[in-house]
Amino acid sequence: MFHINLNRKIFWIVAALIVFSNALLTYTMYKKNQDMIEVRALSKGDNLKNYFISMRNIYHHQFLNSGIDLNDTTIGFLPAHASTLISDKFAELSEDGTTIRNVTDRARNPKNKADKFELEAIEYFKNNPNKTILVKKIEQNGIDFFNFTSPLIIEPYCISCHGKKEETLPSIQERYDNAYDYKVGDIRGVTSIKIPSEKLTNESMHSFYNIAIFSWITILFLLILIYYAIKKLTIKDVEQKMLLQNEVKIKTANLEEQKNELKVANIKQQHLFSILRTVADCNQILITAKNIDELIQNTAVSMHSNTSFASIKILIFEDGKLRVKSSIGLDEEMEVLPLEEDVFKNNHNVFLKNFDKSMPQECLDKIKRHNITEIYALPLRKEHYSKEALGAIIICSTEENGLSVEERNMINELAGDIGFAINSFYQKDAINQLSYYDQLTNLPNQNLFEQHLNQALLKSSETLKYGAVLFLDFDDFKNVNNLMGKDIGDEVLKEMASRLVSKTDKTSIISRFGSDKFLILIEDLSSEEKESAIISKQFAQKTVALAKEPFILSNKTFHLTCSIGIVLFFDHKTLSDAILNQAEYAMRVAKDSGKNVIKFYNQALQDMTNLRSLMFQNLKEAVLEHQFVLYYQKQVNHNAKVVGVEALIRWQHPNLGFISPSEFIPLAEESDIIKEIGAYVLNEATNLIVKWADDAVKKEWRISVNISPKQFRDETFVDNIKNLIISKNINPKKLRVELTEGVLIDNQQSAMQKIDELNRFGISISIDDFGTGYSSLGYLKHLSIDELKIDQSFVLGLSENSSDKTIIKTILTMGEEFGFEVIAEGVETKEQFEELKNLGCNYFQGYLFAKPCPENEL
Repeated sequence: MFHINLNRKIFWIVAALIVFSNALLTYTMYKKNQDMIEVRALSKGDNLKNYFISMRNIYHHQFLNSGIDLNDTTIGFLPAHASTLISDKFAELSEDGTTIRNVTDRARNPKNKADKFELEAIEYFKNNPNKTILVKKIEQNGIDFFNFTSPLIIEPYCISCHGKKEETLPSIQERYDNAYDYKVGDIRGVTSIKIPSEKLTNESMHSFYNIAIFSWITILFLLILIYYAIKKLTIKDVEQKMLLQNEVKIKTANLEEQKNELKVANIKQQHLFSILRTVADCNQILITAKNIDELIQNTAVSMHSNTSFASIKILIFEDGKLRVKSSIGLDEEMEVLPLEEDVFKNNHNVFLKNFDKSMPQECLDKIKRHNITEIYALPLRKEHYSKEALGAIIICSTEENGLSVEERNMINELAGDIGFAINSFYQKDAINQLSYYDQLTNLPNQNLFEQHLNQALLKSSETLKYGAVLFLDFDDFKNVNNLMGKDIGDEVLKEMASRLVSKTDKTSIISRFGSDKFLILIEDLSSEEKESAIISKQFAQKTVALAKEPFILSNKTFHLTCSIGIVLFFDHKTLSDAILNQAEYAMRVAKDSGKNVIKFYNQALQDMTNLRSLMFQNLKEAVLEHQFVLYYQKQVNHNAKVVGVEALIRWQHPNLGFISPSEFIPLAEESDIIKEIGAYVLNEATNLIVKWADDAVKKEWRISVNISPKQFRDETFVDNIKNLIISKNINPKKLRVELTEGVLIDNQQSAMQKIDELNRFGISISIDDFGTGYSSLGYLKHLSIDELKIDQSFVLGLSENSSDKTIIKTILTMGEEFGFEVIAEGVETKEQFEELKNLGCNYFQGYLFAKPCPENEL
């Protein structure tokens, strides 16, 4: 009986030890599984956060650079609203219920308001400014989540919407009353990522439950057997002791075997965890790497540090071929093998375990030499379902039993993460191209130009040499877009960009400022301001010549001119924004001075703006007080015989004296005053025709009158001029109306109708400044006009510039083709006169023949 009781005690002791050991082992396995779940949640949250913040950062800059004003239509483009929509769409598409939001405790958009968990996170980061990540397990709406949060820090570009209210964007001020007065470094809110724990837990715990349940069932079964055996012993004789001892030995041996199996399972679990730790380390490298080379090299090193991976080889497709970027372990070969080409080209996984003679001999030699047991070859894709691979990763293992299915799945997931990270760098390069380069011309954009300009300002302070910014703008470029379409206009801009890059030197950077405007930066001109001005002007003159060279596109020839504003700089005291504004202002003055002009910025130009308002008031008084007078300049034929005159307006101010038309005509054009001036000129010109009717010589002359675009576009213009001629009973052929090409652009059909009506009435039509705007046979062949007038800028460069001579030849050929008279204005020398005659020109106007003068001096 004593032996029976002793056997019972042994049973309970052994049972307790077995249960305790198995419980401890089960608990250890459970904790490691929980750690794995948190690591995966942290990795997933960190990846989503970085991508979402990067996208919002770029989107915010694009929004600021676009200059969009907010209203009910454009509110969706505001980054805060757009990111909310993206969050909602992401939540809709997420198969596992993961959500990602940018939230704040001071929300403008109700959807961005933080919940209680997110408010706690915001408070946590405010109290712990050095912390960048907080992961908590929470329960919300009956669901357990891993709540991954990271602080949203106010950066300099955020101030434009969240700084002092009076300094933020006007459209933001008008729409919102809250969320202002932030400073750089303040915590605006958090990026909140909620990952349902159920799927992560289920995936990881499935294996754990299988092993745990199996071990407990096995132990329970053994304990039942042992208990049954001991129970049987209690009803037997003590003589059966030896049989019982033998039975206990057998059961104990079984138990020991089961414990060994559990140890093996634990070793496998530890091995699996080591693979997981390597994957986590590599994911951290993917996040922090600064470039693709660093990403690949550090990832390969990290993977090779795990003894399961005997060698790592990563290949990337670059410059049209597959290249080895890293090879660590074993032979560290840098050649691309057929297996690797196959994995890349066919975009599929290859797993080799049984090596036969069909493999290349060099591979078999390597396998034998290094005792390789398995080879894993996987393509690197930008995403899981991509049809094309970015490269390949080859992993060799010398593990006797190889890797488990779970471990292979981890390698597959890591290959996907590497491909995604590589593609992210490619996308960053593309974003950099979008952020700093013009997409049409591939020239640097304004952002990159300003960076170079700031560096040039600092350099100028060090070298004590002047630099210059040239602001180029085509004259009347909208005519090209309106008549020929934006595609042709874009081709002209690309051609001009090519000319600037290939045919100019000494430039530090050439940029497209937008539309038809270009910026040019020149450094290290000279330590003398005057010499620097001369050099920069010479450069500008070459640039003007480049713009005047014909553009031949779609079998059409375009003749354009440009205006250039120049500003010199000497040190970094002047801000880049101010320099660009000054250069643009100088360009505007150049355009107001007649176009095809180069102007420097100086204080005198700035003073001019202050005088404009005074000049405008004087102009109104001039109309009321009849301060205008007409001068006339003779027009002659090839024999220098007078055939007519051009009426030219002059302003004789009682205090200021004569004021040049170049000063007051642009002001008059800005308002309806030009119509009153135009009516005065027509009335005076027709009065002179009446007066000359009895003059034996002058009765044969015609009078040309310039008509402004505003005057011509007036619906009553044609009726007014016809009534004027009828009321004075004069010959309409003695009146010639001069129009600029610009009046034909805005409403071509209406302009052509008016020209036809004037022509049928007997009034002749001249196209003034021909060649400086958009000159095309397309509209000339449909116009009832009598004369083309060659602009004086081409005449001035006739003997020096081959392009000017070519343009004049072209105009004369067009005149001959369509039966138009062609007159050249601005003829000042006999050489010009003779050269023009040799080219076939028959009519002339300029100082060589007569200066403008009052009627009584003709």
